[in-house]
Amino acid sequence: MDQTALDFQYNNRAHVSDPQRYLDWYKTQSEIARAGVSHVRTTYGPSPAEQLEIFTPAGTQAADRRPVVVFVHGGAWQHLSLASSSFAAEVVTARGAIYVALGFRRMPEAGSLDTMVRQVRRALAWLWRNVGSHGGDPHRLHLIGHSSGAHLSAMAACTEWGLFGLPNGVLRTAVFISGIYDLEPVRLSFRNDVLKLSVSDAIRNSPCCNLPAEGSPIVVACGELETAEFKRQAKEFAQTWKERFGNSQLLELPSLNHYETIETFIDQKSTLSRTTFELFAI
Repeated sequence: MDQTALDFQYNNRAHVSDPQRYLDWYKTQSEIARAGVSHVRTTYGPSPAEQLEIFTPAGTQAADRRPVVVFVHGGAWQHLSLASSSFAAEVVTARGAIYVALGFRRMPEAGSLDTMVRQVRRALAWLWRNVGSHGGDPHRLHLIGHSSGAHLSAMAACTEWGLFGLPNGVLRTAVFISGIYDLEPVRLSFRNDVLKLSVSDAIRNSPCCNLPAEGSPIVVACGELETAEFKRQAKEFAQTWKERFGNSQLLELPSLNHYETIETFIDQKSTLSRTTFELFAI
C-alpha cells in the first residue's frame, strides 16, 4: 500500500467521529472506580511515572492469596495515563480479585520504546515480589493490555524472566486487545515521527520476533470494525503463538471499533469480559 493508505490503517482516530469521547470515558470511569474501591498507590521504580494503583476487594487481608489482574493502558504510546487506567477496578474486585493499574513514562518523554517495555517488565517483577503483602497471589498474575498497551503487554509476555532473577511463568495468562505485534509497518507509518524507531528498534520491540522459551495461555482480541491492518496483526500473532505454544485464542468482537473493544470489558455479559474471566479462572 502507498504511504497515505498505510498511515490511514494505523490512524485509529481517523476511523471514528469523536475520538475525544473515548478518552473522556477512560477518565470518568476511572474516577468512579477510585471513589468506590479501596486502593493504595505505590512506586515500583525510580521514575515518578513508575507507580501502581492496587485495588483490593472489601475485607482483603495480607494473608489472602487472591488472583491479580494488571491493566496496561494504550494511547498510541503517548496518551492516557495511570489516572485513566482504573475503570475496570470495580468489575475485577467484585469477582474477588485484585486489580492493578500500571503507570509508566510515555513518548516522547520516555525517549524510546525500550524504556517503556523495561518499565512494564519492572512493574510486573515488582508485583511478583511484593503483591503478597497486599493479599495477592504472585502465582496468579494475569495481564490485560489495550492498543499500545497490548503491545507492551505482549512484550512483557515474551520476557525471559530469569534475567530478572525470577522463574519463567511469572504471568499465568494474558489478554491483548486491539494491539500491534509487528512494529515494522508502524516504523514505516506516520507514527514513527514520535517513536523514532530504527529497523533494529522495531525488531527488538516486536513481540512476533521475540517469542519466549515458554508461552502462557493468551487471548488476542480485536474489534470487527478495526482496520484491516489491526485485524491482520491480531490474527497473525495469535496464529504464531498457537503454532509455537498451542495455547492462544483469537477473538473478534462483533460491531466494535478500536476504542469500544476495551469499554466492553466492564460489562460482565460481554464477549470480552466472559472470555477474559474464563481464562483468568475468576
